Amino acid sequence: MNETLTNQIGEQLKAARLEKQLSLDDIQEITKIQRRYLSAIEEKNLSVLPGDFYVRAFIRQYALAVGLHPDELLGEAKPISMSRTSDLSRAHRDNDGIVRAGIDNTPTARSLLANSMPTIGLGLLILVALIVIWFVLTHIGTNSQQTSNGGNISVSTSEVSKSSSKSSASKSSASSSSEESSTLDLGTPETNTSLQTTIYNLSNENTKKHTVVITAKNTGTAVKVNDASSNILLNETLASGSKTVEIPSGTTAFNLQFSNVNNASVTVDGQNVEVNGATTSFWNVLFNLNK
Repeated sequence: MNETLTNQIGEQLKAARLEKQLSLDDIQEITKIQRRYLSAIEEKNLSVLPGDFYVRAFIRQYALAVGLHPDELLGEAKPISMSRTSDLSRAHRDNDGIVRAGIDNTPTARSLLANSMPTIGLGLLILVALIVIWFVLTHIGTNSQQTSNGGNISVSTSEVSKSSSKSSASKSSASSSSEESSTLDLGTPETNTSLQTTIYNLSNENTKKHTVVITAKNTGTAVKVNDASSNILLNETLASGSKTVEIPSGTTAFNLQFSNVNNASVTVDGQNVEVNGATTSFWNVLFNLNK
């Protein structure tokens, strides 16, 4: 973040706090952010904070607590190519100080799904019928072959030995393959409402590469992906379709930042990610890979 801009923000936040006759302890109670971080923002000592993402997140919460607009304070523009008129018409500020907007449940999408249900049901019935026919024909064919052979099956000792050997080798290979392609266990995420963040703490996953797929829905979403060193891996607005981001091995953490979070779905290594904050326009999903 620009140093001059940061100095101005710290001064504006402090001035707004003093105008409201609030102490840093009061702000800590409102935002759940530690007092030393709040003091560091006011004094422009940002090296105390854990990273650029937290600088912006803490400033947002501080600004809301003293009645300032965080986007104007940070100089951030709204995402382009996104219609949010219907959401903003029902925007309101809750008791926790977070601005929330209503979710646009498009009637057309629901009606299209309802109209397609008969077709989907017919397709499933046809699929089940084909499976039953295949099973019956296969079962009859097997019984006929056993009957024509008089029901006697002769297998030599050498053939059994070879078969057992192949079976053991196959099981060993399958076991090795299963260990190599173990499924990523995301575990149960933590939700920090004050930071508007969902947090996944994973153990020893920093030695592997990871694939993140972000899919836009409805009117689209703006998304930013950065690692623990604030390197930006993706920063764009997705109007539709999916975007894939490769997280290189050795990365200790990465963060996904959304606007219009209810218009996005995410997978990591093929596993569905729980994205909370569906009732707010701004949300983060943080992955700690070496906890």
